[in-house]
Amino acid sequence: MQWKLPPPSRFADRVHRWMLSRGFPVLLKIAVVWPRWLLLLGSRAVIFVVMVVYPRPKASIDGNLARILGMSTRSGRVRAARRRMLRHFGYYWLDLFRFAQLPSEAGREHLAVVQGLERVDELLEEGSGVILLTAHLGNWELGSVFLGQDERPVSVVYVEDRYPEAESFRSRLRTRGNVEEIPLEVGSGWGSLPVLRRLRENRIVAMQGDRDFDGRGIPAEFFGEDVRFPRGPFIVSLLTGAPIVPTFLTYTPDLEFRAEFRSPIRAIRTGDRESDLKRAVDAWAETLEEVVATYPDQWYTFFDYWEEYGTGERPETERDAG
Repeated sequence: MQWKLPPPSRFADRVHRWMLSRGFPVLLKIAVVWPRWLLLLGSRAVIFVVMVVYPRPKASIDGNLARILGMSTRSGRVRAARRRMLRHFGYYWLDLFRFAQLPSEAGREHLAVVQGLERVDELLEEGSGVILLTAHLGNWELGSVFLGQDERPVSVVYVEDRYPEAESFRSRLRTRGNVEEIPLEVGSGWGSLPVLRRLRENRIVAMQGDRDFDGRGIPAEFFGEDVRFPRGPFIVSLLTGAPIVPTFLTYTPDLEFRAEFRSPIRAIRTGDRESDLKRAVDAWAETLEEVVATYPDQWYTFFDYWEEYGTGERPETERDAG
């Protein structure tokens, strides 16, 4: 997931790999046995240790949060948001391990809010499939698992994690949640073919929309600067007619879940493909900015996002005004 992480020291890398190889098998077992409140406390302790051993991402996290919150990186609110974000990241792993293995009723007990799911079912009736576009926010993996447990036809497109050990456990949990996997090889010109086939089978295809892995993204305004967003989901929508539904599974203050299926975005053909794509990407960027601004401490970005994906340009409307 975090290919752009600052490189860890040799010691930090060894500790991380040891925790994945030894800790994840233990978590797989205890996640369905121990009470959730105890597991949540344990996840906080583990994340604390990880960040003591590997503190380098903290500066990037603070920089991202400072931009989102409109504050200095030295602000106490920024540091508090960083601590909450790290805790939420621990909860993400714990809850994925827990609810992907338990019966679907266990997860539903914690779904405090579900908005717009009926919209997805209505769109499936059109027969072109549905693209659920999300971000590395809240518990995005668990959202797909919940849908799969409800016997909806779900496929997930993913780029393999920097640590293969982590991805292998994700894969196991997706499978247990009745979720089909579509691995995406960065730079592969044929990566969209399995996605096209699944949409033509009228399946739900979940994709990530906040990171441009191949450097060919489409710029759109995001917190005051143009940022490159991946073009893949929007090209697929343009080719198939599948609507894009911005989808987010976030934590409530009492650590229940809130599922939101937003109004669909449609990439409509007018004969000018780049303009068609740009309109759809702009709509997505606007939605994502709203959600990240609402849940800044649930957007798991451990590198300088604007340095990596920013174009260094102000939005076109601001340049025109100047």
